[in-house]
Amino acid sequence: MSRFEPRLQKLREQMDAKGWAATFLAPSGDMEYLIGVRRQRPNATKSHMHGDWLYGAILTPTECVFVAPYLAHHFIEDQAKDKPWITDVIKIDDGDDVSAMAGSLLAKYNLAGQTIGIPREALASTVYEIQKVAPGTKFEGTWDVVSPMRSIKDAEEIELMRQAALVTDDIFADVLKNLKLGMTETDIMIEVEHQMLKHGTEGSSFVTGIMIKGPGISDVLEGVGRAGGVEAQPGRVIAFDFGVVLDGYVNDFGRTVHCGDPDAELRRIHELVMTAQANGMAAMKAGQITAEGANAAARRVIEEAGYGPNFFHRLGHGIGIDVHEPPFLAKGDKTTLQANMCFTVEPSIWVEGRCFTRVEDVVVVAAEGAYSLNQTTREILVI
Repeated sequence: MSRFEPRLQKLREQMDAKGWAATFLAPSGDMEYLIGVRRQRPNATKSHMHGDWLYGAILTPTECVFVAPYLAHHFIEDQAKDKPWITDVIKIDDGDDVSAMAGSLLAKYNLAGQTIGIPREALASTVYEIQKVAPGTKFEGTWDVVSPMRSIKDAEEIELMRQAALVTDDIFADVLKNLKLGMTETDIMIEVEHQMLKHGTEGSSFVTGIMIKGPGISDVLEGVGRAGGVEAQPGRVIAFDFGVVLDGYVNDFGRTVHCGDPDAELRRIHELVMTAQANGMAAMKAGQITAEGANAAARRVIEEAGYGPNFFHRLGHGIGIDVHEPPFLAKGDKTTLQANMCFTVEPSIWVEGRCFTRVEDVVVVAAEGAYSLNQTTREILVI
C-alpha cells in the first residue's frame, strides 16, 4: 500500500463526518499530499488555460476523477498511470463547453446542491462557475482537515526532507567556494541558482534572497526579487535566504557571510543569533510547548541583549510540500508542537548600516527538543 491510500481514507472519513459529498482538489499542496499528483512549476506570470476553473481532482467517497485542460492533460495523465486510486482522467479540449462538462460530472456523482470541500488555492472562478451550473452548491475549506495531517510528517517524508536539506548544504558549500569581493547580490543569486540545478534539484522553492548590508548601504531591499546591485565589499555582510525543491519536498536555508574579519560587535551579534536559534530548538519538545512559546524562547535571548526591535519577524514556519505551511512559530499561534512536525528556525538581527545577520535551518520536533536536518556550520564565515 502506498502512503497516499491511508491519507485518502482519512480524508474520506472526515468528509463523511462533515457531510461533504466530495472534495475538489485544485492544484495545490493538498493535492500533492493526498493523491501524489505534482503541480506544474509556476511561471512568473499566470498561464491561463481554457477550463482552468475545473482543473483538479473530484474526490468522492468512491472515486477520484481528474479533470485537466489539454495543455496540462499529458502532465497529469503520465502521473496517474501508477496511481490506481485515480479512477479517471478527463481532458478539456479548447472549445469544449466546460459548464456543460461540470454539470454532467455534478449530476453523475450527485453533487449538485451538496457541500464540497475545497483548498484555499482553488480559483474563485471555480466556486462562481460551479454555483452558476448548480445553484445551492456550498463549499467549505479543507485546510482545517488537511493541514493537521500535513503538519506531522511520516518517516518517508522526513527522509525526503533530510535529502533536500543535505543537498542544500552542498549547494551552499559550493557557492562559498566561488564567493569573492566585488560580486553583486545578483551575481551571487545567479551562482546559487546555478548550483541548485547542477546538484540535480528541481530548482528554487521561492525567490532566492541575497541581501548585502553594511556601512553606507540603504536598508531598502533592491531589485525585482530580493537581489540587486549592492557589491560585497570589506565590512559588509552577505545574508543568504534560499531553498530547493527535491522529489516534491522543500528546504529553506540561511547563513551570513562576512566580507573580511568581523569586529567585536558583529561577532557578538552572530553569537546572539546562533544562541537564539539553539534556545528555540531546545524548547521545541514534543507535547510540551506551543508554537508561540518556541518563538518567545528564542526571542528572549535577543531581547535581553538589547536587540529586541532588530529581530523584526517571526521565528519560523512549518515546511514540507510547501515552503510555508502552518503552524507558525509566531505570537498568537497556540498550536502545541508534536513529534515529527517540521519547521524553519530562523532568528536574525538587522542593524541599520551595520548588518543583517541570520541563520535558518529546517528542524524536526522531538521529545528532547528539535534537531536540525541541515548540517552546515554555524561558525562565523568569512571571505
